[in-house]
Amino acid sequence: MVGTTKIARTGQDISAALRELSPEEAPEFEREYREALVRAADTLDLTESESVLTRWWGIAALRANPLTEEEVDLVRRFRAGEDVGRPFTTVRAAAESTAL
Repeated sequence: MVGTTKIARTGQDISAALRELSPEEAPEFEREYREALVRAADTLDLTESESVLTRWWGIAALRANPLTEEEVDLVRRFRAGEDVGRPFTTVRAAAESTAL
């Protein structure tokens, strides 16, 4: 059985994971998250910053735990509109992600 690498849903941990696993994406995350936090400070609304954090948390998790060839094929079939059986949350999340 393959283990799963868990990443805490914090800006600091997501940044650290991306710097290690996908260094070209880390600055993009940091810029997006900082910009969202600046807007949150002005509006007192964390919705955007939470959305940025959630999206990049998923990307970092995919970088830390790449999909198997079988999972990639399942996502491809799902995106093509094929009925892949019961709806798998992971398949949906991966299919909706631009991270693949």
